[in-house]
Amino acid sequence: MQGATSGAFRGPPGATDRLRRTVERFFHVTEAASVDALLAEFRSFEVPGGTWLFRRGDPADALFLIARGRLQVWGGSAEDGDARLLGELGGGQSVGEVGLLTGGARTAGVRAIRDSLLLRLDRAAFHRLAASHAALVLNLTAQVAERLRDRTAPDRGVARGVENVAVLPVDRGPRSRAFAASLAAALERHDSVLHLDAAWPGEREDSALAEVLHEQETRHRFVVLAAEAQRSAWSELCRRHADVLLFVADASEAPTAGPWSSLGEAAQASARRILVLLHPGDRIAGSARWLAALPADQVHHVRQGSAERDLARLARVLAGEALGLVLGGGAARGFAHVGVMRALEEAGIAVDWIGGSSIGAVFAATRALDWPPERIREVAREAFVAENPLGDFTLPLVSLLRGGRLRRLLLRHFDIDIEDLPIPYFCVSSHLDRGELLVHERGSLWRAIRASVALPGVLPPAVVDGQLAIDGGILNNLPVDVMRARPVGLVIGVDLTARKERRVDYEEVPGAFAILRSRLLPFGARKGLPNILSLMMKASLVASAGHSRAMVAQADLVLRPPVAGFGLLDVRPFDRIVEVGYQHARETLAAWKPPTRIPFAAAPALEA
Repeated sequence: MQGATSGAFRGPPGATDRLRRTVERFFHVTEAASVDALLAEFRSFEVPGGTWLFRRGDPADALFLIARGRLQVWGGSAEDGDARLLGELGGGQSVGEVGLLTGGARTAGVRAIRDSLLLRLDRAAFHRLAASHAALVLNLTAQVAERLRDRTAPDRGVARGVENVAVLPVDRGPRSRAFAASLAAALERHDSVLHLDAAWPGEREDSALAEVLHEQETRHRFVVLAAEAQRSAWSELCRRHADVLLFVADASEAPTAGPWSSLGEAAQASARRILVLLHPGDRIAGSARWLAALPADQVHHVRQGSAERDLARLARVLAGEALGLVLGGGAARGFAHVGVMRALEEAGIAVDWIGGSSIGAVFAATRALDWPPERIREVAREAFVAENPLGDFTLPLVSLLRGGRLRRLLLRHFDIDIEDLPIPYFCVSSHLDRGELLVHERGSLWRAIRASVALPGVLPPAVVDGQLAIDGGILNNLPVDVMRARPVGLVIGVDLTARKERRVDYEEVPGAFAILRSRLLPFGARKGLPNILSLMMKASLVASAGHSRAMVAQADLVLRPPVAGFGLLDVRPFDRIVEVGYQHARETLAAWKPPTRIPFAAAPALEA
């Protein structure tokens, strides 16, 4: 345990009552003598926000109860480059039960998001309890067994979204000052909200504020803490007690971190950081420069003409009720995505985060640009039917297609940074040398798409950071897992994988002249063989078919438009494919009953 303040707890009187209530609820005991016996074996301590309670590989020798605060469970390690957030834990929950019973080493790390009050029961104390209070030990093992059952159940589990939101204005402009109240109003559509500003603490001493604030948290689903546009005692309290930090800035001003440039390392590493840029109009530009001045995990845009919609999207993200849409690859069959997005719009289902692979990356970008369905359809018809980017053949030294038409189309429509998209977006490509998935969330949008659609042998590889990248569908044709790592509650996937089997009437593949003859002679029997482009595209889909099935299992809803009868390269039935996608999505969405509770993140992994 690193950085925790150990020893008997000597906080404000209210904290003692909180510790007792935490033990009572966890062990399901009410007798004062039993509670006293348990508290005598626990050790209370405070963990500052950003501090690791323990890391992966540390000795697993204790159980921790959360009396106040919030913790993150992390798998992997930053050193190995595979660190990933597994879940979050709040007041009344526990962590480390398995370690208490089995010992060994921690298989996950746990870090405090904000200042937290914990109770610790080590193995020696557990053995003392076993000798003198057998009934309490049986109760403890029953609680552990119940948590093991919940965390290993097939269901992904349900966790709440953030509870405390700190709004940190970067400037003193009127829109930045008014933002906290607007956000509180948007969050009220999800649950009860308490909006506090610098006038709230009154004459309270700092030592009592944490307990008083926690009492307010128990009465409200969300607490919006409006900091001042300067470093102060109140602003620091807002930061320390927040699950997420919202840095709010007027996008028309020069990029700066304002009063938050000197936040300590703990603040940088604990609560999730979101940069909210307030735009005077609908045009978005320069977000990368803002992120360079004020690093954040994500950027969210609030446009003057779409402020209500943009705020509602941010509120859904914070509440853990955002919807992520993942569009899979499938070449010309990807036109079905146009119809799917129209059906979602008509059903009133807002897309809060969108991602895709291969052709899905293209259509995901049109939605991330916040284009209406009709514009998406018109642009797609012109780009793929009238201009046909799959028609510029070249000498096949590297690929069959030159890629020049595609490049011109991408530059025409997607010459923008991903950070400047109104709706959060990602696409995936495959690293040619390392065989690793590349997730594109920053930088040039058209270059990211170019990498995601670079099917080997059909289009030349794309250059990403001085290295070669190819089609994302090679490794992950339906990146639901990538979407699951974003702060979304529900995920809808659109799977275009064809399930039609091809039967042939020959024992060996005919030679080139036989195939050519069957295609040229009017009365000859055609050989049921796809051409070389179709073969390459089908091969890429086969390569990731197994992974796609696993991704389907992770989605809350999977749309499978019946597109198997359409060719991968045939752009002529554009409108028919769009209509198939629309009708399928419309019928499926009409019968869909979304979960009443929204899964915000996976249940924390069990650590030994």
